[in-house]
Amino acid sequence: MYETGFAYLLQAEHEKVIYGVLKRLNVSRQSPDYEDLVVEGQIAFAQAYCAYCQTHDSVTEKAVMPYLYQKVKWRLLDLLRKQTRIKQRECGLPENVDELWIAVNCQNNDVIVRDLLEKLWNLCTPKERKFLEIRLYSNLNLIKTAKILEISRKTVYNYKRSILRKLDSL
Repeated sequence: MYETGFAYLLQAEHEKVIYGVLKRLNVSRQSPDYEDLVVEGQIAFAQAYCAYCQTHDSVTEKAVMPYLYQKVKWRLLDLLRKQTRIKQRECGLPENVDELWIAVNCQNNDVIVRDLLEKLWNLCTPKERKFLEIRLYSNLNLIKTAKILEISRKTVYNYKRSILRKLDSL
């Protein structure tokens, strides 16, 4: 069914689109899921190419490549988000921030602590917020936190140092 899509994928090094998407999503070749994501990207590429051909009369490389890139990116991003949700469930972490703040508010009736946490939250980057969320809710050690976030231990320590600096400024 998707033979033309796979044939187009193998022409003129079009597979670079998939590797570009993985690089853009910060998925390293050392990731245990890298090869699976490449295959998923290939499937998404072939499906998107066939869908594009059905809806457009003429197919030019200049017009189709951005479309294919975006479709592959969305598919792989969906898969990565799903993996993250599964890992969070396995560790007993909340799936959204609102649950985190409910848990923090239930654990801390102290208004000053809640206000301080809220100010700190607003100062943090999205990645630091994810780190903070895991640290506040789960109380895992830094190595396990790094594993959940799929980042290096050095990056986790950098997040911790950065958040502590921001906390000191408050």
